[in-house]
Amino acid sequence: MANLALYRKYRSADFSEVVAQEHVVKTLSNAIAAGKHSHAYLLTGPRGVGKTTVARIIAKQLNGLKKTDLISDYLDIIEIDGASNRGIDEIRSLREKVRVSPAKLTYKVYIIDEVHMLTKEAFNALLKTLEEPPEHVVFVFATTEVHKLPETIISRTQRFDFKPIPAAAIAKHLRFIASQEKITIDDPALDLIARVSSGGFRDAISLLDQIASAGGKITADTVVEFTGLQDSATIEAIIEARQKGDFSLLLELVQKLADGGIDASLLTQQILDYIQLSLLGADAARQSFLLKLASDLHWAQSNLRYSSSPALVLQVALTKNSYPSEATTAADSKISAIPNVVPTDLFKKPNIEPRAASKPSAATKPQALGSEDLLIKSLSVIKHYNNSLYAVLRGAEISVEDSEIRVKCQFSFHKDRISEPRNTNLVEKAFSKVYGQNMHLITKIDTAKQTATVSSQEELASSALAIFGGEVVDG
Repeated sequence: MANLALYRKYRSADFSEVVAQEHVVKTLSNAIAAGKHSHAYLLTGPRGVGKTTVARIIAKQLNGLKKTDLISDYLDIIEIDGASNRGIDEIRSLREKVRVSPAKLTYKVYIIDEVHMLTKEAFNALLKTLEEPPEHVVFVFATTEVHKLPETIISRTQRFDFKPIPAAAIAKHLRFIASQEKITIDDPALDLIARVSSGGFRDAISLLDQIASAGGKITADTVVEFTGLQDSATIEAIIEARQKGDFSLLLELVQKLADGGIDASLLTQQILDYIQLSLLGADAARQSFLLKLASDLHWAQSNLRYSSSPALVLQVALTKNSYPSEATTAADSKISAIPNVVPTDLFKKPNIEPRAASKPSAATKPQALGSEDLLIKSLSVIKHYNNSLYAVLRGAEISVEDSEIRVKCQFSFHKDRISEPRNTNLVEKAFSKVYGQNMHLITKIDTAKQTATVSSQEELASSALAIFGGEVVDG
């Protein structure tokens, strides 16, 4: 036992030891005791919540085995990995073997883990056996993705849905294991391990085993060092900075964590978990704030996997739609008021008469349009098709000289965004239609402005506008 992993050493051996799945345990234990068991069970739910453990207990209970008996000692209890035995040949072999009577026990029990991995042909081959199983055979299927199973299979089983284990129940069980193993660990550390395991016992016990191997007392700081999970004080500080509008502190907190190697996805999920726990006891105003923040963080979760700068994505999400109105310039106000005039035939081939090239005109900026509405109309067309691209262009200096659209960007992030092929194509088509000639886009960085000091808030706000396609408003 000394070298046995803790999650195996403390795996439940009978129904009385199964934690936090009372709805499953009660029904199964009563049915088996009354001799009214099913010929096929389907155990579903997230990983690490006890599905395979309960499947083994079912096998032992049906055959009257003792708590201390090992199922590996009995040939009549067969465990199959659905991921590596998923083909029709394996299931055909199983169909032949189920006809053979048990060698020693009352029932032959087939436990198929990750049953959703079987192929369509394998399921079809299994279906006949499930319809007319031999009296001495019981199937127990376990899966984390029940939606991948054919309805014909599900309808022929007795289904039990396992729930994620509450964090409090996990922490309590970890405390018991720690006391048995002489592991010194404080309650905040237990709470952190319970939360990072996301409702799974196996992950929680494995993490405790891993951290304990380092020796010494386990504290919250120890868990943070191993997992990157933050303590409640840090999460509360981030949320309170957002609610108070202290964006400098908010950005500083996230950046400090990023510099320390924090996993932005893990931090995002931890903030969401904290929000979920805080909602019920909050007043209406607090609930409204927390729900809005949760919505922004869900956006971050959807985009983190695609970003090479995950910390920036989280910073943008935490400050989304929250910047004060002083960032709004007079030019922003003017362009925000532009009517949405959109030629419906924008992408039809234009019938343009050639015209003599005019003399190069002075650079024209959106701030000095006056009565010249061609530039405004072009931007309005772009806004209709791509609002985030419009937001980027609105923050740049634009001049039109002959057949060239010259765009100076303050940030390289904006230049890269405009230079994406589909965005360049849209800009050139919009200007070509409005100006009546083929136009060519040229983008570059405004080096004069780049040398100036730009606050982190200004850069982040600009990036947020580019990503969300939003506009800074008074509020």
